[in-house]
Amino acid sequence: MSGDLSEVLSAANAALANNSIDNVDPATRMQLLGVLDQLRGALEPPRMTVVNYSISYYVLTAIRVSQGMGIFDAFSQAQGSKQLTVDELDAKTKGDRALLARLMRYLCANKIFKEVGDAAYEPFPIALDLASVPGDMIKHFYLNMRTSSFLYEYFEKNGYRIPTDAYDAPFQFSQNTKQHFFEFLDAHPEDQAAFNSVMTLTRSVTGVNWHEFFPVAEKLQVSPAESESRALLVDIGGGIGHDISTFKNAFPDLPGRLIVQDLPQAIKDIPPNSLPAGIEAMSYDMFEEQPVVGAKAYYMRTVLHDWPDKQGLDVLARIHAAMSEDSVLLVNENTLSEANIAAIPATLDLVMMQTFSSLDRTEQQWIALLEKAQFQVVKVWRPDVEKASHAIYEAVAKKSG
Repeated sequence: MSGDLSEVLSAANAALANNSIDNVDPATRMQLLGVLDQLRGALEPPRMTVVNYSISYYVLTAIRVSQGMGIFDAFSQAQGSKQLTVDELDAKTKGDRALLARLMRYLCANKIFKEVGDAAYEPFPIALDLASVPGDMIKHFYLNMRTSSFLYEYFEKNGYRIPTDAYDAPFQFSQNTKQHFFEFLDAHPEDQAAFNSVMTLTRSVTGVNWHEFFPVAEKLQVSPAESESRALLVDIGGGIGHDISTFKNAFPDLPGRLIVQDLPQAIKDIPPNSLPAGIEAMSYDMFEEQPVVGAKAYYMRTVLHDWPDKQGLDVLARIHAAMSEDSVLLVNENTLSEANIAAIPATLDLVMMQTFSSLDRTEQQWIALLEKAQFQVVKVWRPDVEKASHAIYEAVAKKSG
């Protein structure tokens, strides 16, 4: 081993031994993870990489089965105990002991639990996360994995052409259904609950709020005379109201109505008394005529990326028809870099394709879609941090003629 690599190995072992990794700041942590990825790519023989790719799907599968058995719940519910013996775990979970033993062997091999002595297990932090809301991400992506397992057959059948219709995606092919993904969720409560949890989680942890880098005071004003009747902001597809609630809390005195719109089931799922006073919740299908006419701003966050251009243009047409001369459209969306895209956003783009026949668009693709829908993009706003991840597209309706 070369001297440089020996020093790297010694430093890494020392950091692990004295627990200094626990105190690493977020920026340094991300830099270290990036270096580790590069180092692994340089050190790992190609054939070993192929083997690891080939079996990687099984981590998700084993975790999902373990969730079903109650393994993670058993550890999270253990009163004051970090460890469970095999007998204790067997008593707290479903299924037979032989399956439990084989799953735990696999989970330990993948650093989710560790074996303590001959007959006990201790969870790593990830194991406890898998019993809470982040565990719903596994449930949700297990459904996605069932779709992706049919991608080869789908593209063989259709000649390797990009899907363009939200009702004829790989998802429909894999499930042998004509239902849209959201209609499927309505009929499968556990999948619906997992999806809702994941959406709420991602909305609550994604860094800077949009109104922190968009000039609200300058751009979003309605006159006092019309404040009781005119909507200041309509949050289309706003779910349980996370974004419009943070907006209201940040700007409690701005005049004008605040409205969150979504399908009836989503509106029904808004917890009682969870919306700040003054926010209206409205059931609405965005493919129908927009009932709120002449709002100052129509806002959508990660809504249009669920739809290919075919259906996305229909949604935008409804907004365009409802806008007045001074209305503005605010599209808050994931925005892919033109090159050198990281693994997670590149993966999520393929998830959009297989589930919705849609895509996570680049800045130029977003501008092209909006212009095709007869909007003029005024400016693309980005936060000072996470510049490559998402953006606000401020647009106005083009004047006819």
